[in-house]
Amino acid sequence: MHAEYRVNYATPGIDHVYDQTHLGPGSEQLIDSIDRRVVSVKDGRLENETYSLDKNGFELTNLELGFSDYENDEAIQSVLYPKVAEWLRSRHGANVVKVFDHTYRSMNRNDLSVHNRAPVKTVHNDYTSKSADYRRLEETKLDLGLRSKRYKFINLWIPVHHKVEESPLAMVDMRTVGREDYHPLKLVYPDRTGELAAISYNPKHQWIYFSDMEPGEALLLKVFDSQMPSDLNGVPHSAADEVVQKEYRNARNSIELRTIAFFED
Repeated sequence: MHAEYRVNYATPGIDHVYDQTHLGPGSEQLIDSIDRRVVSVKDGRLENETYSLDKNGFELTNLELGFSDYENDEAIQSVLYPKVAEWLRSRHGANVVKVFDHTYRSMNRNDLSVHNRAPVKTVHNDYTSKSADYRRLEETKLDLGLRSKRYKFINLWIPVHHKVEESPLAMVDMRTVGREDYHPLKLVYPDRTGELAAISYNPKHQWIYFSDMEPGEALLLKVFDSQMPSDLNGVPHSAADEVVQKEYRNARNSIELRTIAFFED
């Protein structure tokens, strides 16, 4: 079954910059120069296919970590981070997993912090080769032996409090993505400048989402892999809005945790 959704691609050939110096949800669009498109999105629950990180760049999983204090950033870091690191390490056969950041996606959370952002309605991937290498070096300053290991950046996306009705997360199957689709997007932070990849429209893109995701489920996204071809950085994704608007009982609340996993060759 397919549905029509609106997504915001990046206009190619333009220098893209996003200001991340504010606190709180902020803008849903990362850039001003967007290419609005209506795309056909498959519901992965209804497809006769098993989606996986290495084949498609994403996978749906069940996840029960015994944690519910999602309004508390300190508890997320001290309690949830270790739980997620151990779960990913055992699930994917990694030697070491480090959880180094998280973002709560909501327009109605009270906390005004760097961890509270709006759902992103710009098609993007979280890393370029440049920014992935910067983060790898930052996360291995105290363990230089990890720098020779194969590594992956894996994001864990979790619904919070209730099922996702508004602005579900949708992904582009990595098998339908080309190197020419990725464009550097500069992120301006208070203390540094980062970079991610904005994505331009490609008619070959095949979009997937999973309907009515509930707490107890999660999405894994492969946003960088050191063994992937150069400039084919990771899975494009975006919050997506249905063309035919509906009334939703609950606004979207979700959290994403950013991790780096190291593997033996």
